[in-house]
Formats: sequence, structure tokens, C-alpha cells
Amino acid sequence: MSAETVNVSFIVPAYNVWKYLEKCIASLQAQSLDSFEIILVEDCSLDRTLTLAQRLAAKDERIRLIRHTKNRGLGPARNTGLDHARGKYICFVDSDDWVDPGYGEAFYLEAERTDAEMVVGTFYAVFSQGARIASHFVDPAVRYATLPFNARTCPAVLSMPTPVWDKCYRRDFLDRHNLRFPALIGEDIPFQWEAMTQAERISVVGEPFYYYRIRDSQKNRSLTAGRGIFADVFLAQEKALTFLVTSGNYEEYKEIWWERMIKELLHLTEKSGDTLILDNFVAKVFYMMLRRSLEPVNFSLLNRAYVPDHVLFKAMFARECASWKEFQDLVARSYPGKHQKNPFFLGAGKLRMVLTQHDLDADESGRSYLLTIAKHEVSQTHYPDLPEYVAASSDAQRIVLLPPVHDPEMDSARVSIQLTGDGTKRLWYFISCAQATRRSELAIFQRVLGPDREVIAEKKTVLHVGEKILLSSLDLPEGESVESFTFEFFVKCLSGFPAWASDVTISNFYGEGS
Repeated sequence: MSAETVNVSFIVPAYNVWKYLEKCIASLQAQSLDSFEIILVEDCSLDRTLTLAQRLAAKDERIRLIRHTKNRGLGPARNTGLDHARGKYICFVDSDDWVDPGYGEAFYLEAERTDAEMVVGTFYAVFSQGARIASHFVDPAVRYATLPFNARTCPAVLSMPTPVWDKCYRRDFLDRHNLRFPALIGEDIPFQWEAMTQAERISVVGEPFYYYRIRDSQKNRSLTAGRGIFADVFLAQEKALTFLVTSGNYEEYKEIWWERMIKELLHLTEKSGDTLILDNFVAKVFYMMLRRSLEPVNFSLLNRAYVPDHVLFKAMFARECASWKEFQDLVARSYPGKHQKNPFFLGAGKLRMVLTQHDLDADESGRSYLLTIAKHEVSQTHYPDLPEYVAASSDAQRIVLLPPVHDPEMDSARVSIQLTGDGTKRLWYFISCAQATRRSELAIFQRVLGPDREVIAEKKTVLHVGEKILLSSLDLPEGESVESFTFEFFVKCLSGFPAWASDVTISNFYGEGS
């Protein structure tokens, strides 16, 4: 196959994947694209991957097998593939994943139609050995674009998932900017920031063609290997941040950077939470590095549509809590393995679907470390001068409060709650007011009440104009459980009457100590 006829080069690094490699390569061989090559980079596997790769390459001239002389890792293996690629466009495919037949052609035709330097796509996440498939769709701000764009004209593209395998790159664009992967776990992070902020023409394929296999990454992994994961991801973050700063792009994209950084670092508490729980050295260092990374973040500027509440809570808790041990305890109590019930099976014979409680729960609170509101009382549901607006309400997860809108002397609606769950030291929770049009400064009053409704502890938190979310807490009497008390909340407006767009939500209750 001559260089002039290669439309797309599929780069497939392979290391210890003999169980999965044949399916991956077969899905690429079945591509509907007219002209392509498969560059298979064998990275000194310890299993039968090399033997299988040699057999596959011997049967198909479109497969070019390149062997490393020593194990170098995923990033360098991709770089080796780039150095040998002849295609006009590059697609990266991980060797334990697979793709639909139209994967390459969809990217190729879209890139040709728009003269794009980069085409972004989406993927299916495959869980439980293929039993559960979840689709990840492109942000609507990106998905329905019909004309090429870039990060300046459509910043939402920077909020897309980091992996490179659901994207396509023009090879001369990568070569012109010398875009290569570092020898780190988390190698996608700096690569994507460099690519997305330098591409002048980006296009999109809105339908998923890629199947990302989620394997149990904790099996056969030592604590030493776990330490390496944390170190590498922080180094990858530092490399990406350095590029943004030196290229002059940090100020323009810093809010999106914060969102991505928070999600990627806190993802480690789920992906490698066992290491954080068992290795105190890692927990201490991770806590220190995380707090340093979070120091410049203004949480009120984050787009909460891109940062799930449980991730945001961990980030805010890490910055506010007193010690690494408290953060380690939060990780231990929120780590999926601790709450995951034993799997059970549906079907028989050829159809045997593995289901777990994680798969089945529609309500996250059923497997969450968060507390649940077991009982609530509302002092008044409406203010006399605003009967059309609800002054106070509550459900099992949150409280919503409205301050008196016109009269600062009017009694505020109050909500008293009793919680169920663990916690013997401190109660933490979000205080948020998301309305961008708010012009009032709000005071949120929080109290711990005893059995006779006597005030045991209280505090006032001010939500300034422009602040959208804060993390607050109430100290509990020593040795007492969070379930032993009633907690009361109400809101007053300090300035900016009338207090329109001032609904305050109190949520994500977490009891520290157990």
C-alpha cells in the first residue's frame, strides 16, 4: 500500500492484551473506509500478545507490526505509531476496545468535508464484561455544529472527555505543532489541551462508533504501582497547566481548566481509591497536592452542568477540611467497592447478564456516603406578601429556602430536619444559590438543636453577590451522633431589596467521623 493511498492510520498500542487484541483488530479490519492502515505497536508484553500480533500481521498487509525493544508505556507507544504513520489522518485505538465498521469513514468524511485539523466524537462505555453499555454524547453546544469551530469560538469543546481515541487528527497538524505524548499515566491530558487550543478548525461526529471497555484496573496492582498512578497524573496536569500558561491561554480558559482538573484528579479517588485508603503516604501527598491545585479555584465560577455534585463536594471538602486523615475517611466512605453489593445473574445458558446494585440504582442515595433527610418540618410554606412563591421546602436530599423578599423585619421561613446516617464529629453541606441575576447579599443561619429544641451550636454564613456555592459545616458535641440532633436553617437578606432570584439550596449532607 503506497503512502498516497492511505487515508487513515489506526494506531494501536498493545501490551498484555492477548485476550482482547483479536476483537480490536477484527473491528478495524472490517472498516468501511476505502484505504487505511493499522499500525500495531507491541510494547514488550509478558503474555501471548506478541505471538497473536505476529499471526494477525502475517495474514493482512494492512497491519504493520512495530516492536519495542523494551517496555516504554502507552504514550511512547502511540508516539512510535505516529513516527511510522503514513495516513492523512490519525485515529488512536486502545487494544482492549473495539469500533463499529463506520468509525474511520465517519471521521474521514467529516474531516474532508470541513477541512478540519481535528474531529471530535463520542463513545460507548462498556461495563460488566459487555453486559451494560452507556453512551456518552457530545455536548449540544458542540454536537450540532455544522461549520468548523475552535476553542475560542466554542469553549465547550474543552469540557469534553480527555481520551484521544474518540477523536481524529490530521497528521500534518500534529507534526506542525510537534504534538506527542509524554511517558506518563494520564498522557492524554497534556496532549488534548495542546491539540484543542491550537487547532484552528475542529469538526464533530455526533454519534458514537467507539466501544471503551472498562476493566477492573485494581486487579494485580501493587501499592507501589498505585503510587505511580497518582504521581503521573499530577505530573500530566502540571505539564498541561505549564503549556496553558506559557502559551498565554490560561486566563481565557481557566474556568474550564478548573472543571477538567477537578474531575480528573477526583476521578483518582474512584479509580484508585484502594491505594488512598490503604497507603497513608499516598493519602498525605495526594491531599497536599490536591489542596495546592485547588487553591486558585473559584467554585462559584464553575459550570455545575460539567462537574457532578459528588465530585464538587470532594473538591470543596479537600480544601476546607482540617487534615489528610479527614479526606482519607471521606474517600473510604465514598469508595464504590465499599458500598457495592454482590452481583447477581439474570438469564441462563447463552444469555447471562451480570448486574450489580451500581447498575440498578436509579437513586444514588441508596449507595451513597451522603446522609438522608429522614424527617423535616417547615415553619411556613409561603410568605403573606408572596403567596405564589414557595418560601421553604424539603425532600430526602435537599432544603430550598427563600428569604423575605420585601421586608427585612419579616420572620424567615425555617426548615428543621433530622438526618439518618453516620457522623460523630461534624456535619458538612453545600449552600448554593445558582441564579445569575441575584443582587442581594444573603445570610444563611444554621443551628444544631437539642431534644428540647435548645440551641447547642449556631453559625451565620454570608453568601455574597456573585457567590454561587459554598461548603459549610456545623460542629457536633463530642461523642454524639448526627442522628441525635435536629438541624435548623433559615435565610435573611442583608442588602439588595427586593430579594429576587434568591432561592437558597442546602444539600449534600455529609457526616464527618464514624
